[in-house]
Amino acid sequence: MTAKILIVDDEPEQSGVLARILTREGYEVAVAHNGREGLRRASDLKPDLILLDVVMPGMDGWEMLGHLREFSSVPVIMLTAMGGLQDRVYGLDTGADDYVTKPFETQELTARMRALLRRVTPASDETDSLLSLDGGRLVIDPASNQVISQGKQVDLTPIEHKLLLYLARNAGSVMRYEEILENVWGQGYEDSLTNVKVYVRRLRQKIEVEPTNPRYILNRWGVGYYLAKI
Repeated sequence: MTAKILIVDDEPEQSGVLARILTREGYEVAVAHNGREGLRRASDLKPDLILLDVVMPGMDGWEMLGHLREFSSVPVIMLTAMGGLQDRVYGLDTGADDYVTKPFETQELTARMRALLRRVTPASDETDSLLSLDGGRLVIDPASNQVISQGKQVDLTPIEHKLLLYLARNAGSVMRYEEILENVWGQGYEDSLTNVKVYVRRLRQKIEVEPTNPRYILNRWGVGYYLAKI
């Protein structure tokens, strides 16, 4: 099926060029020119991926992303000239799935898009049986992408779910940072340790009773993370 891409950028020339390139790549493309229009189109079109500019008048990309995450877990790649580590961490903390710094090569962007779309599309071997841990207090259903923690359903983004599922399938074994990046993020993210740390923190906030004193997702300092086999 053709993936639907929503571009949200207030610069018509830039968004128009990008839309034409992605259309030639075989994507179905829609464009919004500000954050409010972007939210409306995201709700109506249900895109498979959003390319979101950060600096826009009125509602900027960060504010739009915050509102978007109230009703959608659609993958989002932020497009911004602000490429510092703190900016990247802020974007991932806010709910972005990836971060591409302007100016960028179109080939790099499309490669990251393809990688992200693959990561959020369940493979056929991922629709397996229910995973129940901690006496049923943490339940992961790969088939429906649902997670229950302490009897309550937890809303996870596709990448959060994939990370939790990867750790759960290897419960009790320490997964090195490099292994996590390779199996959850894929090629091209070998130097993206920040992604792992931010997403683990987000997962802890959602599934742990005490996120600062985690029971499920534990860390082996300097090595990696593991899900306690309980």
